[in-house]
Amino acid sequence: MLINFKFKNFRSFKNETVLSMQATKDDSFKGLNTFFVKDGLLPADENELLKSVVLYGPNASGKSNVLKGLRYMQSAVILSSIIIPRSKIQENETFAFCADCEKKDSMYEVDFIQNDVFYRYGFVVNDGKVVKEYLFKRVERLVNVFDREQNSIELNGVSKEATKLIRLDSRTLFLSIARIYVLSPDLMKAILDTMTWFEKLLIVFEETVNSFSMYEQNNNKYRNEALQIMKMADLGIKDFKVYREDITAPDFGFNSLLQIEQNSNGLKKIDLKTIFNVYDEHGKQVGEKEYLMLRQSDFNSEGTKKLMFYLGWILHSLDEGRVLLLDELDSKLHLLLADYILKSYNSISKNMKNAQLISTAHNLMLMDGDMRRDQIYFTAKNEIGISSLHSLSDYKNVRKNDLFSKKYLLGFYSSVPDFNRE
Repeated sequence: MLINFKFKNFRSFKNETVLSMQATKDDSFKGLNTFFVKDGLLPADENELLKSVVLYGPNASGKSNVLKGLRYMQSAVILSSIIIPRSKIQENETFAFCADCEKKDSMYEVDFIQNDVFYRYGFVVNDGKVVKEYLFKRVERLVNVFDREQNSIELNGVSKEATKLIRLDSRTLFLSIARIYVLSPDLMKAILDTMTWFEKLLIVFEETVNSFSMYEQNNNKYRNEALQIMKMADLGIKDFKVYREDITAPDFGFNSLLQIEQNSNGLKKIDLKTIFNVYDEHGKQVGEKEYLMLRQSDFNSEGTKKLMFYLGWILHSLDEGRVLLLDELDSKLHLLLADYILKSYNSISKNMKNAQLISTAHNLMLMDGDMRRDQIYFTAKNEIGISSLHSLSDYKNVRKNDLFSKKYLLGFYSSVPDFNRE
């Protein structure tokens, strides 16, 4: 589970920015939209976490960049050991509208819980090189697991002579390569817990490879759950199944990488075959028709296609208690459908493993649903292009029964486009 994500000098965010999943003292929807972590993992007054957070703001204000910041951190952790042709560390994107920001440090840090242990992991990069990297865990107090400065590292319980055997590359995070070394069980557990947390983190943008194959997992459990949701949404789809087809050389011109799956049998085209009932003029069912969702795209709406792209990830997250970052939750989806997804996370029965959802959105009516003030974030961009991120709970004189959307549109939260400015 995620507690805090902190970053600095990334894309439109020049200054240190924090997205927190820690609940405030607001008692709204306590135990429904929030959950308590195991005793001892966090201080008693900080052990309540949020199940969901939604980010609002004008176009190009930086909403998606918050998600992209954590996506960059994840990719750097998992892939920075691959330095040919280019390391992920070298792909760091600093704040663009600053004369010298390319030469300044970028920082990324997460607080999280994995296997009932609190961890804090972070790194600092500058000009494509690792400047600092560290990992802490809480055992009654914060204990340093390892601390790296440039290409020098200290590991808890390991002598300086032994650490000299560790070869560090300025383009690679130690966390990415630590598993190749023989370390103590305690050190290795902390490192593996941290790697596992990043590997299980789900970050989904519209261009992300689709989740169609997930519908076959757990004896079609996700498929059956998705079908129930589709029927509730009245999409007209009777059934669906995953469809695969071999790729031959002449086929390679089809239009989207979203349709490619690689497995032990090579590359396959993957799609969903949606099944509709056919009726006669008296309303009696007389047959069925099948349409491929992607290749025969005119027969399914853009909203239906997006729902089927996202539902696999959503159901997977809820089933396993994973953190899911989802860009544009409400884009192309009916308000009630987007609200249903949000409420599934803010639920005891549907979210029994305390999965967390972090999403961007534009539909303000989601803001006025059963949401706490600390679950609503706003992004804004100033006149020189610097984005900022603030929780609704940061603002004074905001009551829990306020109509948040109305005050937002009136500019109370300083995060709406100003069309009167010349």
